Amino acid sequence: MFYESTLEKLLDPNNTDTIELQPMGGEKVQFEQIAVVNYERALYAIMRPLELKEEQVVVFRLDENDEESLELIDDENLAQKVLEVYKNDSEETDE
Repeated sequence: MFYESTLEKLLDPNNTDTIELQPMGGEKVQFEQIAVVNYERALYAIMRPLELKEEQVVVFRLDENDEESLELIDDENLAQKVLEVYKNDSEETDE
């Protein structure tokens, strides 16, 4: 499927394509999308870098005003809270 923007691709619940991001001045990195989570009136994408062998995930804040802008969350506490919301949401849907 063709997506107009990275945000549109991330928000599609049926998306199974990899997400390719390129930091300013860096090389492209491919990610597997795990989930998009709403936490404190902001959207966060939880993704796993495909190049890593271990099960490590990263959290990005989505900017709904700039459909190509994702902010990497460096704050461990915030990232942990977002992951907890994802875990709780996942457990609720499993019940």
